Amino acid sequence: MDNAGKNGDVIRRVSKGTAFLQSFAVLLLIGLIYLLSGIYGKYQELQDGIRENALWSVYQLDRETRRLNEAASEMLVRVDVSDEAVSLLTTRYDILYSRMALLKKANLDLRLGDTPGLAQLVANIEPAVMSKAPMFDGIAAGQHLDVSMLAKFVSDMKGLMKNTEELLTNTNNKVSSERADAREALQSLQLKTGAVTAVLSLSVGILVISLRRQLKSVRAAGLEFEGMTRELKESFAAAEAGNRAKSQFMATMGHEVRTPLNAILGTAELLELSELPERVRGGVQTIRRSGQSLLEILNEILDFAKMENGEIDVQLGPVDVAALVSDTVAMLRDRAAEKSNSLVADLPVGHGKIFVMTDQTRLRQVVLNLLSNAIKFTSNGMVAVKLSEEDIDDRTLLKFAVTDTGIGIDEEGQGRLFKPFSQVDASISRNYGGTGLGLIICKEIVESLGGRIGVRSAKGQGSTFWFELPVDRADERDTVQAAAPVDFAGVIPKLRILLVEDNLVNQQVAAGFLRHLGQGVEVANDGAEAVEMLAASRFDLVLMDMQMPRMDGIEATKAIRGTGNDVPIVAMTANASEDDRRLCAAAGMNGFQSKPVTKNQLARVISAFEVRSDATVAANMALDAVSVSGAALNDRQAEIVEALGEDTYNELLDAFFEDASQILADLAEAVVHERSNDIDRLLHTLKGAAGNLGFDSVAHTAQSLREKRASQSGLAAMAAEIETQRTKRAA
Repeated sequence: MDNAGKNGDVIRRVSKGTAFLQSFAVLLLIGLIYLLSGIYGKYQELQDGIRENALWSVYQLDRETRRLNEAASEMLVRVDVSDEAVSLLTTRYDILYSRMALLKKANLDLRLGDTPGLAQLVANIEPAVMSKAPMFDGIAAGQHLDVSMLAKFVSDMKGLMKNTEELLTNTNNKVSSERADAREALQSLQLKTGAVTAVLSLSVGILVISLRRQLKSVRAAGLEFEGMTRELKESFAAAEAGNRAKSQFMATMGHEVRTPLNAILGTAELLELSELPERVRGGVQTIRRSGQSLLEILNEILDFAKMENGEIDVQLGPVDVAALVSDTVAMLRDRAAEKSNSLVADLPVGHGKIFVMTDQTRLRQVVLNLLSNAIKFTSNGMVAVKLSEEDIDDRTLLKFAVTDTGIGIDEEGQGRLFKPFSQVDASISRNYGGTGLGLIICKEIVESLGGRIGVRSAKGQGSTFWFELPVDRADERDTVQAAAPVDFAGVIPKLRILLVEDNLVNQQVAAGFLRHLGQGVEVANDGAEAVEMLAASRFDLVLMDMQMPRMDGIEATKAIRGTGNDVPIVAMTANASEDDRRLCAAAGMNGFQSKPVTKNQLARVISAFEVRSDATVAANMALDAVSVSGAALNDRQAEIVEALGEDTYNELLDAFFEDASQILADLAEAVVHERSNDIDRLLHTLKGAAGNLGFDSVAHTAQSLREKRASQSGLAAMAAEIETQRTKRAA
């Protein structure tokens, strides 16, 4: 950076010097142009001043005056006043008369008026000529010209002839004098021009030499900058690689956490559907609520990672905002009731529906986050969301305000809001939990929609979080209603569904939900098996996992589509990034459902394909995961036994140990042949299965082998740990 500063100083100095020299050269050039224009002006003055045509006009006037006098004198000598002689005399006068017009032009062009003597001559000549017009007009009218009239005319012509001769002589002298003056001025200008041209040439030479020297400095600085640019590119590439690695890490962690959460939340929901003692039901509800909280944290972290990578985008569409707010409030009423809070929605009076163009999913996420925060920090109070609208020009300004009667925030604490991983103080995290990412995500979403967000609060007096969005009105006929909680029992079609899932616990959970919904379910353990089953039999819907042994979900979908089979395929996976969605869509899948899944989500998937039987329309559906979370394992085996029963648990254990033996054998072969992708996939599968069944030590060992280079000794240690668990179980 020091070199960059020095190079910048060099370039700035060069720029200033170059600017000065350029300015000086411009000034010299302006001077040269001025002199050249002066030369041109003098040249024009010389040309226009001397005006040979004008001088010729004066000469012709004098000549015609003499000719007229000669004709009249000859007639007087011969005493010839015949018609022929008079006609010739009249013609000569007409010619002289016409020369008077040329004299006027000569007077103007030669500026004869500038010389008093010449001006007086011109003033004498014109009336002298014009005074003879009546005589010739009378002759033209038939009057006879006698000798006395002719004698007087000849006498008058002598004075006129004297004036024209003097005018010609003086005019010629004046023109000659002006020509000499102009020549001297031209010579002076030429000398000045030569001097300025020499100075300009010298300056240009200095400028060129200086610019060459400065150019050398600039070139050296440029080379230095090129080196810095290469370093910056390399640093940027390294940063990009780091971002990609971080994104991959976040995607992997999301998958790793979502997979066991799917089992935890799904099993808890299945248990809540069965007849349970009240004490057990309370525990199951605690598991489910804790799992939902953990998944909320996971989703916030993943959203923040997307936001850092610039991947949070908005998709505008017609939305009934009033319905969206009402449905969001309905979703949170139970949570508010748990803290003895009243939750109300204040919608515009007389406006049952407000149809606008916005991003329904993102808008719901902001409202849901602000309401959840208000409920979290309020007990035995009230939480209200107010929606209002204001027309501005040809657009509508939507105003949202979420008000609570909770703990409130002081002015200092408000300054820490809307920042990553920031909460009012450390006690907030200890007492209420949370990542501190919710508000920064809300801010990013609101600003990406063109709006703004803020807060009004006082310590101990509650808070009001508000945001405003400028939107365009939408047509009610095109509006997609906000998805309200729906009880799908009894209204969804009965389908034959192929569940493609390699994890036994996840198979149990998903199959249990589907059977509870009255669906016919068959299970394929990987993508290759799914392709074989679809070739041999017909299914109405395929729920496809993405990461599986032998053939993953993407490859399986491509293989299925390659056979011409257009069965609806919905991705049901713990990989929940936008890249995963695009991969699934590109492979030919019709929908995307992230794990963990709930019974209602599965019902919504099935119902969507009943309403949209056309495969093309089905491909456009957007199935978004509900923001829920999970909890860490705590005496997992006892929970599974209590939830599913001892027989079912024993069946799962038998299947686990059988699969583990095969996985260990496959791992040994993969290690020998150094197939790193197979090693990571097999360890991932073993870790997930062991974790779901409460074998934490096996899961930990598998993860450790994933993080470092797997070896035969490491596999032996894991095999020993699995055998230890098998022995404990047999005992």
